[in-house]
Amino acid sequence: MRKILLLLVVIVVVGGCLNQKKQAESILRHYLDRKTGLIRNYYKESSLAYWKASVSGDESDYKKLIDLELDFSKSNRSLPEKFSPDHFSTITKNVFTNEQDFDLLQKLKNSGLITDTLLSRQLIYLYHTFTSSQIESDKYQKLLESETKLSHAASTVKLELNGKVYSSAKIDSIKKSTTSNQLMEDIARSFQKTGKAMAPDIIKLVKDRNEVAASFGFPDYYHLVLEGKDQSPQRIQSLIAEIEQRTRDQFFEVKKIIDKKLAKRFGISIGQLRPWHYNDSRTSYLPKNFISKLDSLLAPIDPVKRASDFFSGIGLPIQDVIDKSELRKGKMDVTVVIDFRTDIRIIGGITNTFEGLTKILHEGGHATHYKNIDDDVPYLLKGPSSFIAEGIASYFSNMALDSSWLSKEVTCDDKTKNQIALICRHFRQVDQLFRIRKQMVFAEFEREIYASPDQDLDLLWHDLNLKFLGINFPTESGTCFWAANKYFTSLSCNVQNYVVADVFAAQLKHAVGDKILNKNTLSIQENKAVGKYLIDNLFRYGDLLPWEKLVEKATGEPLNSSYFVEELVGNDVKNGK
Repeated sequence: MRKILLLLVVIVVVGGCLNQKKQAESILRHYLDRKTGLIRNYYKESSLAYWKASVSGDESDYKKLIDLELDFSKSNRSLPEKFSPDHFSTITKNVFTNEQDFDLLQKLKNSGLITDTLLSRQLIYLYHTFTSSQIESDKYQKLLESETKLSHAASTVKLELNGKVYSSAKIDSIKKSTTSNQLMEDIARSFQKTGKAMAPDIIKLVKDRNEVAASFGFPDYYHLVLEGKDQSPQRIQSLIAEIEQRTRDQFFEVKKIIDKKLAKRFGISIGQLRPWHYNDSRTSYLPKNFISKLDSLLAPIDPVKRASDFFSGIGLPIQDVIDKSELRKGKMDVTVVIDFRTDIRIIGGITNTFEGLTKILHEGGHATHYKNIDDDVPYLLKGPSSFIAEGIASYFSNMALDSSWLSKEVTCDDKTKNQIALICRHFRQVDQLFRIRKQMVFAEFEREIYASPDQDLDLLWHDLNLKFLGINFPTESGTCFWAANKYFTSLSCNVQNYVVADVFAAQLKHAVGDKILNKNTLSIQENKAVGKYLIDNLFRYGDLLPWEKLVEKATGEPLNSSYFVEELVGNDVKNGK
């Protein structure tokens, strides 16, 4: 009898839970039916406004962008007279700011009743999108002011040297060409002065963001952002530690060569080298004649045409994207999605150089990805994970650094092929190795500053640079060399994306080589099976699956740093040696 009663209780409880589950999922489906169209309109109009502002550079176009953003925040409610509504707001006003909607989404999220995978992923997306718009007016205004102040300061930096004022672009040019030890130090000290001025505002921004994150139950802003991107801070930290350890010996061997070249260039001993002598992550350690060689080989064909022909040859045509794009006058390199599959555009400053080719291959990779996301994927899940999106773009831009691909793109004899192989190997095992370890410094510093903004940040900057790069910054408090990096004026919690993207790109290259190119015995050029494989196993899903599951589906195994490490340091590390 007791067993029968217990069974009845279980049936009633389970039945009640099932009814609650069905009801919760029905409520969410109804909400999605009503709101998704509005959200789609908002993103379309926002992307069009961004495109127009980026191409024109007109202040009035940027003002529209700001108005659109503020129209989706509570701050706009308390200051309506400052903004003139246009057709953006009439279509989409209050989609993300409605408190009742946010309360519903929060309750559904916390209930644990939404177990359907598609619904659950859309709920999480909506919850994090709403979160940023639920900030109280005064807090939002304070945060926006901090961000705007730093952004403006970083974009208008001008340095004074010997009584003359220089823009950042001019300073970059001087640093690449000078052999003056004193001039490099003067430039560094000038940047340091700017860093000292901005450091208090950067720390304030971090604290303001952490305060907002705490109001939503997160330990800090870093955790809030990463959870919204389906990322685990612990997984990122573990991956960075793994790559650091497995590339350390090779890097410090490479650094000996870099140190010798820098000491010779500046006419000093290796022991006299200081942090300001080293290249930034955008400047190559390749000899100038190497770059000139690649430029001359590629010069006969416009890089945009070369990229268009290549993508068409593998069954991923992008000429329709190119026709709508601005590829010559753009001051940035970015792919803008107006509408998935049907309206994708690229902004870029594509020159007829090796660098121009890598840029258009990168942005073309983004375009092929967005064009081939299935129509059946719910709109809120079309935008792919940053790890996946950047990994695909890196997979294609890295083609230009693959000697076997590059040798087939140019007319060359055996001697030139050997030179290309040498240049590509030098780039991977010197430039790329230096760049990835510098990115890991940024990623670790960003995580740490959000975790503890009151710690000794100068000591943190010293320790991280010494560990990852062998570069010895001063340890004295108040030097603020860390704040002189433009990236830290935004602290957007995305630098880790580029680290993981490189890992995924190398793994994807291995999978395609193994599965489609018959262990790389076949050429990728004019091989439409490559495009089909990428569409069927990767592109079509958008953000339908968690990024780690999509990596496994696309490559046949979980994310594995071995292929990336192998590219950087050689074959002996594939099995962890």
